[in-house]
Amino acid sequence: MKKLCFILFAICLTLVSCSNDDDSARNKEQQNLDKMYQEIVAVSLVNSKPCTNATEWDFTAIGSKSCGGAIGYIAFSKTIDKTVFLAKVKAYTDAQAAFNIKWNIMSTCDIVLPPSSVDCVDGKPKLIYLTLFKE
Repeated sequence: MKKLCFILFAICLTLVSCSNDDDSARNKEQQNLDKMYQEIVAVSLVNSKPCTNATEWDFTAIGSKSCGGAIGYIAFSKTIDKTVFLAKVKAYTDAQAAFNIKWNIMSTCDIVLPPSSVDCVDGKPKLIYLTLFKE
């Protein structure tokens, strides 16, 4: 009887530690995604370069929803190395798609429409979206 209790205890302990390992691995991967995103924001200059002329800014889709499509859009200065920037955005988007598959992440399946333009508002680039309905 003692052997059976010990075996059951060992199995439970193994299952709990595997679950904790999964949570730890998932959290670490999420932290890596967050770090990648913060690097993209920094490279985009969206928070560090004053926006005085909207024609000096552009935008691109970023991220991956679990059922497809972008999470959203990010503005970036046209003065940066666009090729390097877009490669970082693609790496992040691909990593997020892999994360979603690996961890069975669920999301809404709505389509995030692209902005129509970028405007300068209070010295910051702001994505402008067309409104289909006017009051």
